[in-house]
Amino acid sequence: MLPESCSGLLKYFIFGLFFSGPVSVISSQNYFQQEVNYNIHVTLKDRQHELNASETVQYINNSPDTLKFLYFHLWPNGYSDNKTDLAKQLLRSKGKQKLFNDPELTGYIDSLNFKVDGQKVEWNLLNDQPDICIIRLNKGIIHGDTIEITTPFHVKIPKGVTSRLGHIGESYQISQWYPKPAVYDINGWHEMPYLDQGEFYSEFGSFDVSITLPDNYIVGATGNLQNSKETDWLNKIASDTLWKVTARYLRDNFPPSSPDLKTLRYTGSHIHDFAWFADKRFHILKGKVKLPGSGREVTTWAMFTNQQADLWKDAITYINYSIEYYSKLIGDYPYNTFTAVQSALNAGAGMEYPGITVIGVANDSYNLDEVIAHEVCHNWFYGALGSDERRYPFMDEGIVSAYEVRYMKDRYPGKKLWEVYFKKPKTAKFLHVDKMPVQRIAELDWLVPARQNLEQPINLAAQDYSDLNYGTIIYNKAGIGFNYLRAYLGDSTFDSAMHEYFKKWNSKHPGPYDLKTLFESCTGKDLTWFFDDFLGTTKHLDYKVVRYKNQKLLIKNDGELVSPLVIAGMKGDSVSFKEWATGFKGSKWIAIPKDNFSGIRIDPAHEMPELYRLNNNIRTSGIFRKSDPTRLQFLYTLEDPDRRTMIWFPAVNWTREDGFMIGFNIHNRILLPRRFEYSLTPFYKVKDTDVAGDGKISYSFTPYDNFIRMATISLEGTQYGSPGIQNYMRSRLGLNLFLRNNNVNYFLNHKVFGYYLAVSDLHQIELKSELKTKYYSQFGYLLEKNSLINPFSLLASVESGDSYQKTSVEFKYRVSYNGTKPGLDIRLFTGIMLKNNPDVPFYAFSPGGRDGREQYLFDGTFYDRFNESQKSFWSRQMTLSEGAITSPVTDSLGYSKWLVSLSLTTNFPGKAGRIPVKPFINILFNDHGLGNGHNSPIFYEAGLKAGLWNVFEVYVPLLVSGNIGSIDKTVKDRIRFVLNLDAINQVNLNKGIGK
Repeated sequence: MLPESCSGLLKYFIFGLFFSGPVSVISSQNYFQQEVNYNIHVTLKDRQHELNASETVQYINNSPDTLKFLYFHLWPNGYSDNKTDLAKQLLRSKGKQKLFNDPELTGYIDSLNFKVDGQKVEWNLLNDQPDICIIRLNKGIIHGDTIEITTPFHVKIPKGVTSRLGHIGESYQISQWYPKPAVYDINGWHEMPYLDQGEFYSEFGSFDVSITLPDNYIVGATGNLQNSKETDWLNKIASDTLWKVTARYLRDNFPPSSPDLKTLRYTGSHIHDFAWFADKRFHILKGKVKLPGSGREVTTWAMFTNQQADLWKDAITYINYSIEYYSKLIGDYPYNTFTAVQSALNAGAGMEYPGITVIGVANDSYNLDEVIAHEVCHNWFYGALGSDERRYPFMDEGIVSAYEVRYMKDRYPGKKLWEVYFKKPKTAKFLHVDKMPVQRIAELDWLVPARQNLEQPINLAAQDYSDLNYGTIIYNKAGIGFNYLRAYLGDSTFDSAMHEYFKKWNSKHPGPYDLKTLFESCTGKDLTWFFDDFLGTTKHLDYKVVRYKNQKLLIKNDGELVSPLVIAGMKGDSVSFKEWATGFKGSKWIAIPKDNFSGIRIDPAHEMPELYRLNNNIRTSGIFRKSDPTRLQFLYTLEDPDRRTMIWFPAVNWTREDGFMIGFNIHNRILLPRRFEYSLTPFYKVKDTDVAGDGKISYSFTPYDNFIRMATISLEGTQYGSPGIQNYMRSRLGLNLFLRNNNVNYFLNHKVFGYYLAVSDLHQIELKSELKTKYYSQFGYLLEKNSLINPFSLLASVESGDSYQKTSVEFKYRVSYNGTKPGLDIRLFTGIMLKNNPDVPFYAFSPGGRDGREQYLFDGTFYDRFNESQKSFWSRQMTLSEGAITSPVTDSLGYSKWLVSLSLTTNFPGKAGRIPVKPFINILFNDHGLGNGHNSPIFYEAGLKAGLWNVFEVYVPLLVSGNIGSIDKTVKDRIRFVLNLDAINQVNLNKGIGK
């Protein structure tokens, strides 16, 4: 499968726990595989979107064990209700809650009646897994025995918008549709539920499948079509090229189904799966390709609708070229036919089955060639080499991704990234990405989690990956890794080993140990660094150039991975020599050959998965020989890992105290996280020629195999005007320790933090006296669940100054009503003063949202920070924290020694929920109330808020308790707003807006 973008279950992990070691060695020494042969008769009822079928399965026990039961997969039942593993996965990854309450989306398999050798047997579904059943045999199957299992079955086909099995109108995608025995091998049974992320593992055997359906359907299927009449009809359609002129003008409506039926028979051997696709609208192209090894001729087909006919007109060329290409590199294509089908697909850009693939909507002809090339390659590493993809997805997807990159690079030499992603050459040149090769996107995609220590090992089971890491690690990093291995071994050696691997394990189930053993045998090299460390850990590769002297280069390994490195002599951008060196720990002097070069670089062609490249270069002469050139870039660029880039853009600002300001922002964070990051925004005040602005610098550490995932030290500072002629200043020294989350599928992030602040004394600003500096400390713990469904956060903190101490806990939770659709937002806050200074009341807890003049730490962005509340539009700005009453009650009520508050926000039901207005309720309980008959310690308000959520929100309290009403008597007096620019400041680009 190719994901749309380039980008666990415990018991399945236990079955394949060891990447290498005793279990894998036993597997290699005592290898066996079962044989499963199918005879299936199926009828498509297209008006009902159903299949009626019967199946005969011949099961041959080649294991040394006596089997007393069999597991069968009933994967259409994955669509049956919201408790299946598929439903849970879709809920987690796509926020699709109660998905299968919709009858159109529901699918299932029923009418089963298993018999073994003509005798009824006991069978039942597994608890909480309706897509797996266990058949208890009346008599055990000993080694060498054969049994025959029969059953009728009926499949209700779901609408094809959730995963691989489905229909869109009368276009049918029939995959994972029939009862199928689970694999039994040296590690035991591999019963597994159907999943959208994570593929399959099935036994090899033969298929004899007869499909009955209306006569005007065109079918693409696994195996060899046995109907000569149907073949003649397909040839006739393929010879009609009128669609090339008319397709773009024709609608893609479904013609009526023929009242006449036909039965198509497909057969095949040494295959482990069978899929078919049917549509009455298909255009057809036919071709042939001669295999380079045997000279055998393979028939190729392309089937597609009007939807993208203009792209598919060259599909046969893509198919034939890729089959011939991979046959030369790996071994001859294993089947007699190959078919590419353009159809509805909701599980990636393409999905593979033996001898056939289904392709979704392509962006352009280059993308279509890329997807077809990827799916064609699966016929070697998924089709002929039937590895356990659920347990080791890299054995298929990672290796295929490496070959796909190699194919595209050879077929489109010199292809640039901008041609695929930017399209316009002027834009590419402006952003300085006009020379960046297209292959760089996979490296950039991988470096984002890698530099934040969010990677997962490549050899995990499919269900153990986070949704983002599955594509990034299995496709991109693994693909980069196998091409790294190829670069180190050399094309000839790598291809020879892969030829032998394919030859030895064709129509078998190889595992990682088998691949490693064969490669080490063929190359004569110890490849533990790759198969154990690179694939099995998250050790990073980061070699660093230290010194060049006397024709020797001192290199230090700053990473944990001890693996080969390539060193090149550079004359400008040209390579004068290139040599591979054995990996090492620590530092090592390496002899450099005499040649005509002006610099030396580690890995100039990006063949290695280097974490940081700015330490890879050195010049042979001159001053600052290790320094990298810095490029100044206006506005934005796509980061080049080889260059230092400084982004800048002009900025303007205004506050009431400072007036109009002009300045600029400069920073170095674009896409990839860096160890050292900065963002600086200086301003010039026009009215008094003073300066203002803010900035932040930070440095991050990512320790390996530590409960601390990342540690970041930061220093930030701010200076803006305050009343009079003084500037207030704030600086903060911070340490954030991001803790590792062992199960990334829980979406949990947590950190502990500590900050030390030096801030101008707000009390002296109120007194209009000379400003002095106050010092504060903050410590806390933040736990967040950033899932699409029911996200939450928990923040516990302690804050202290020279005259006060306080502690608080804030809990936020969203009750998701229906998946990612709006829910009920709950905020609960409680705080208590441990030590209080009555002379400076604002250190205590604020019952209402704080305005700018109440922010003693000068948090937030306020245009009118020091004006009295409600005196101007901008003075109505607040931050919702602590008590969070939106009405301006703090001046009259005073600050609290303790308080508890509850806030509720939701959407209007139905279509009204689409408008940007939400009702809210706030309830506060604190240590005091008001006099004059309104001395209740409980305050409440209810009203409406509108705006851009979490960025700009206007609050209108309509119904308030009497104690609030006595303070703010009219609705207009209670209206306030939140302006949270930090919510859109993902890369520190907005620091040029007022403080």
